[in-house]
Amino acid sequence: MTSSSATADPLLTQAMALHKAGRTAEAEPLYRQAAAAHPRDGRYHYLLGLCLLQQGKLAEGRTVMAETVAMAPLHAGAHYALGRLLAQDGEDEPARTHLLQAVALGPNVAEHHVELGNLLARMNDLPGAIEAFDAALRIAPGHPGIQSNLATALYRYGERATALALWNEALQRMPNLGVARLGLANDLRSRNDLAGAERELRLATAAEPRNPQIRSSLGRLLRYRDDAPAAIVELEAARALDPRSGDTVGELARCYQSICAWDDLDRLMPDIRAEFAKALAGRECGIPPFFALALPATAEERAAVARVRARQVSAQATAEWRGMPPLTFPDRSRDRLSIGYLSSDLRDHAGGHLLASLFGAHDRRRVTVSAYSLGPDDGSRYRRRFEADADRFIDLRDLNNVEAARRIHADGIDILVDINGLTAMARTEIAAMRPAPVVATWLSFPGTSGADFYDYVIVDGIVVPAASERFYAERLCRLPHSYQVNDRWPPVLGPATTRKAEGLPKEAMAFCSFCTGYKIERETFRLWMSILHRVPGSVLWLMAGHDIQLRNLRAAAAEAGIAAERLIFAPHKPKPDHLARMGLADLMLDTFTYGGHTTISDTLAAGVPAITRCGDDFPARVGASLLSAVGLDELICEDSRSYEALAVRLGSDRPALGRLKAKLAAALPTAPLFDTDRFARDLERAYAEMWRIHREGGPPRPIRIGEEAGL
Repeated sequence: MTSSSATADPLLTQAMALHKAGRTAEAEPLYRQAAAAHPRDGRYHYLLGLCLLQQGKLAEGRTVMAETVAMAPLHAGAHYALGRLLAQDGEDEPARTHLLQAVALGPNVAEHHVELGNLLARMNDLPGAIEAFDAALRIAPGHPGIQSNLATALYRYGERATALALWNEALQRMPNLGVARLGLANDLRSRNDLAGAERELRLATAAEPRNPQIRSSLGRLLRYRDDAPAAIVELEAARALDPRSGDTVGELARCYQSICAWDDLDRLMPDIRAEFAKALAGRECGIPPFFALALPATAEERAAVARVRARQVSAQATAEWRGMPPLTFPDRSRDRLSIGYLSSDLRDHAGGHLLASLFGAHDRRRVTVSAYSLGPDDGSRYRRRFEADADRFIDLRDLNNVEAARRIHADGIDILVDINGLTAMARTEIAAMRPAPVVATWLSFPGTSGADFYDYVIVDGIVVPAASERFYAERLCRLPHSYQVNDRWPPVLGPATTRKAEGLPKEAMAFCSFCTGYKIERETFRLWMSILHRVPGSVLWLMAGHDIQLRNLRAAAAEAGIAAERLIFAPHKPKPDHLARMGLADLMLDTFTYGGHTTISDTLAAGVPAITRCGDDFPARVGASLLSAVGLDELICEDSRSYEALAVRLGSDRPALGRLKAKLAAALPTAPLFDTDRFARDLERAYAEMWRIHREGGPPRPIRIGEEAGL
């Protein structure tokens, strides 16, 4: 049957007319009759498949398109349609096969090349994606949408200047092109121009309000700017437009958890569980590795999420490196090891607070210190201190990943320590390019990176017990006390303050927990309310967040029978002032799934004991590590029942609490937790052992730094 005879089929002609008029539901039965009358002619099935797809009948449409390809293996349109469907379902390899076939059979159809380019870009085959978009532009020169897609691939490939020029050229032709503004917004955000990024995303949203990717990106940015309620509006809109987007679900969950909207979080949990299942199956998922640490999940699930992300990082790094030969390192003798610290937190930031004294504490007879900054210069005293204490301080913000890796390599770094890991402002691709002979990760990401490009992760025996070792892709380097470095004791305190000035009752038992909102779970809060109920007159002092978070917590307290005035919220203050007021509290209550880290260190430094429940996984075990390092092991609880009982006992027995505070005060001047010089020596011994293993030529292996010298 020729094409003209197919078109002359009266039944088919009628179906096509209805289809063209948008009456697909009426066209469908006619297409079915025509296809049944010609069971071996793929063209009839192809049109039926298109009709089904346009009605949203994706599963049946995919089946019909697969049948079409089997009947008519040279039908370019069927390969294209099936490839798109497979790509949407995450079946990348078969999708690539069909889209390559569509390009081969229909080389002059720009859409075929564009869809192939989109898929290859998602698969991190950036050279292939660029080639596909270039081919599409040869067919449709100056097409702004294709220019934008090409720019996105080029940007990821490290050709940022070319990409920015293409986006701007596309916008000159089509000012309302959302994908181009999305690209500009991502570039602005990478340079920490959050206001500029929001401006571009709002313009993009106004131009394309039904584009789920743009709405989701705007929501993600607003969440990052601590405006969770506004972020939720955008993310819920994005989810309504694309219910299958795991990234949007993950961002929504982060927002709801940050404002303690636990009912909304529970509503999303089936989808969150589905995203974890994807990760366990080795597929991309929408849960960022850092947020996975704060969700109720197993160590295996969190490790799976990290592995998926690490695989993406490796692919991105390989694409950016463009097949250049690996960096080489001359085997030369050295009197001192050259240590490079890579971090976005060398500023007034929780991570920067922990690191504040380390660079200056290092023994220059053993090591030299190079600091590679990825974050903004906030002009703070922390930033100036890092610049002064490092032997070399290099700002990498304006270098792309390849340039940054080459700079680190040129500096002759022996051991590169990535402090960020898989956190928000990380540029993990730099570590993946292996710019130093030994690469380790440490401090900011409490878990495995899932990456084979890190030789070591620096931990301690409490945060990663023997039972958890199997989940780690890196070799474990255990320090003798806590893995967490801290600024020297005594801390720098602001002016003295009073309970009255901070809104606290003069005589009441004041429990506190200054952890950020996303760490406060329903189970944790219910237990806290039970403690308040059992310690009459006591109050709970919390860090203030968004107004809606405060309303949610007060409502949850009321539901538990606790008066609103027994929750007291502390506004944000500069670090010295915050530390000064923390000493007014009596006892800190740790969170559970993701416990306090810097928060507990700050509380202890202020002279306030903390109670923790030692969980199964790293983020839930840091409190135990910190308390052990100040000699307060008796405050480490095995379960919720013992945690509550201890809090109630200490809250009701002021003399016992006083003795505990006195014990902490006596320990602070010499405790390993705040002895930065001692920590630096332990870290230097760890580096020396890493280097010795490297020089021997064998693979990295586990390291345990003991108390005795020479290990």
